[in-house]
Amino acid sequence: MESLLFPLLLAMLAVFMFMTMRKQKKRMSEMQEMQSAVATGTRVQLTSGLFGTVIDATSSDTVDVEIATGVVTRWNRLAIMRVVPTDEAAATYAGYIEPEADPDDFDADDFEAEGIDLEKNVDDADAAPDTADQKRDGDK
Repeated sequence: MESLLFPLLLAMLAVFMFMTMRKQKKRMSEMQEMQSAVATGTRVQLTSGLFGTVIDATSSDTVDVEIATGVVTRWNRLAIMRVVPTDEAAATYAGYIEPEADPDDFDADDFEAEGIDLEKNVDDADAAPDTADQKRDGDK
């Protein structure tokens, strides 16, 4: 029994290593496809953490990336970590301010989904005056 245990462990290790290498090769090929498919005007994130817009992608080895208005730098294509989706691109620009929620966008259904009873909260607010109101009334 013990003589079969060692070959079985070696076989399991070989299968694990094979599966790991396969996943790594797949990720690597997807990354290379993404890097080679980058076109002019694409918003990208570089491995250094910089966000920029591709200005010139005609070379097979390098891309020119505008990282700030008027600041164009040349990078190796391998430095492109990911392409930023269009809906997230605005948040990658310097000075971006997250828009505040519009109060008109809230519905009573949103509160009910959270388990908040609006009518109960309104009644409680009317029944319990603020401490500032109590002090003002007490001063009279």
